Amino acid sequence: MKRFSFPAALPIVACLAAPAALAHDLWLEKAGAHYTLYQGHRYSQHAGAETLDYGPHFVTAAACFDARGEKRPLKMHSASPWRASGDCAALRLEASSGYWSKTPWETKNVPKSAAPGAIKSWLAKEGITRLERWSAAFARPLTEGLELVPAQEPFAVKPGEKLVVQVFLAGKPQAGVPVAYHGETRGVTDAQGKIALRLRQAGVQLISVSLERPLSDGQADVEMLSATLQFELPQ
Repeated sequence: MKRFSFPAALPIVACLAAPAALAHDLWLEKAGAHYTLYQGHRYSQHAGAETLDYGPHFVTAAACFDARGEKRPLKMHSASPWRASGDCAALRLEASSGYWSKTPWETKNVPKSAAPGAIKSWLAKEGITRLERWSAAFARPLTEGLELVPAQEPFAVKPGEKLVVQVFLAGKPQAGVPVAYHGETRGVTDAQGKIALRLRQAGVQLISVSLERPLSDGQADVEMLSATLQFELPQ
């Protein structure tokens, strides 16, 4: 099974609250074999618009996987909003809104070299995995990036019951990481990177995590990494 390539892991810090650039959800809506990527606040506790626009270069990688964890064809239709179609047991997207810099007056979508007086700067990278069907192949990460992985079949969990998920980065479990359910932090991962979350309702499920790690490219202080696991339970 092929994996996307990511830089070697550096020291990381769990983020209890993401900067403005990541204070939104990503989710994929499906109609037949067609997928559309949205960002916004439709499903979360965050205040803000239901959906937010993003640029044509926002999605940086996309892969469709069958139940064995092997890549399947994915046909792209548009870039903003991102639309594609394919027969996917799991769909994985990587995205980035680029560099952000916070000054005493504002937060701008620019590297710190273009923001005099910047007090913090970051490169925002996001990922989302939407599961359509369960397979043992999806109990391990599909990429080397930050991922939330179910430790059990999520479609067998009923509303009110708990689902165990595991956080990985560079293929390694991540301990002490806050995990959010529909935008609300519900706890931190244990020594194996695992946490049990109670699923409150049927329908769309969004579980997310954020980390930051040092960046030495001279354009930002840190990489801000965010990941979402999405699946749906019958209504």
